Amino acid sequence: MGFRKYYFVLLVLVLSSISFAAVETEKEPPTKSDKPVKKAVVMYGEQTLFNTLEQLDDEHIQLHYDSLKKLANPPQLIMSQIELFLTVKTLTKLEAALLLDSLFDSGDEHYALINQINLFLIDHDFSDAEEEFAYLEHNSNYPAQLIYGSWITTKPHPYSPELYKTDTTQRLKLVDRSFGDYVSPVDKIVVTSRFGHRWGKTHRGIDLDLQVWDEVKSAFSGKVRFAGYFGGYGRVVVVRHDNGLETLYAHLHRFKVKAGDDVKAGNLIALGGSSGNSSGSHLHFEVRYKGVALNPDQIIDFENKALVAQKITLIKNSWGFTAIPDGVEYYTVRRGDYLFKIAEEYGTTCNDLCKMNGIRRNTPLQVGQKIRVI
Repeated sequence: MGFRKYYFVLLVLVLSSISFAAVETEKEPPTKSDKPVKKAVVMYGEQTLFNTLEQLDDEHIQLHYDSLKKLANPPQLIMSQIELFLTVKTLTKLEAALLLDSLFDSGDEHYALINQINLFLIDHDFSDAEEEFAYLEHNSNYPAQLIYGSWITTKPHPYSPELYKTDTTQRLKLVDRSFGDYVSPVDKIVVTSRFGHRWGKTHRGIDLDLQVWDEVKSAFSGKVRFAGYFGGYGRVVVVRHDNGLETLYAHLHRFKVKAGDDVKAGNLIALGGSSGNSSGSHLHFEVRYKGVALNPDQIIDFENKALVAQKITLIKNSWGFTAIPDGVEYYTVRRGDYLFKIAEEYGTTCNDLCKMNGIRRNTPLQVGQKIRVI
């Protein structure tokens, strides 16, 4: 079991928050500027297990391993790392992610192996293993009962940190034949405030402008878990979805659903308003998993009324979870970096970087910070 757990490390470094340097592999056509766009491989340091950026087939790897074995003092650590690398192809995406995570935590002696794994990942197509989404097959009267084990209709946030304390990485489907697709919660999209720090505290959702009496719709299919008045939220509706996400709709004027109602994506659930702690009519929209607020911009492209990706990976961090959509790329901030420099390098704009990462133009960048660039 210990060795199996040690396997768990591959994809999280591609997807998660680790201090890596970007290594250029190929150029892609210019996008939003005349600058070429780089396709990045996540690296930590410059060393790789085989001292090359080229992919080696199993035969050449075995020859290299055999040559090391014949040495007077065979390098046992390197040989064990080669043995572990050869197992990577047999792992699921989730197992690979957890493997990378555990390797990084075990110390810098494994950085060359980590880099070699990342080089392998950039060209490897992992098919989603059925067990990654096994929770969707559970039959229950309530969505995601296998994940939560409870159905509480008396308050919007009934969960304790114990629910996610032992979690590491979780794969989620956002689109499925059984629970439909995404529908924008409001017709006209004007974002007035995004997820992140605001006025000295964390704003745990995104604010969408609307007028009193405007229709508010369920973003995904699911079941209403809470509909009532609650503190600063005012009138608020919480919908739980089959994949374990819960969406929250606050500052409402009138309810059109009650707890226990089944809803489809796009169904009317309320009329917009300005109830609770609100300075004007708007919809406060949250996306949560096990009670932890996620950055909605990491999941939904609000302006285009579409999902960023059809699947995401939730990575456990010190404060909850980070949502990593499939197919996105991240850059690790290095000493001397600033927002405009990063935007220029990746053929994008400061405004787009701010929107994707929930930051402002004047937000200080920290060395080692992960910035989504694509």
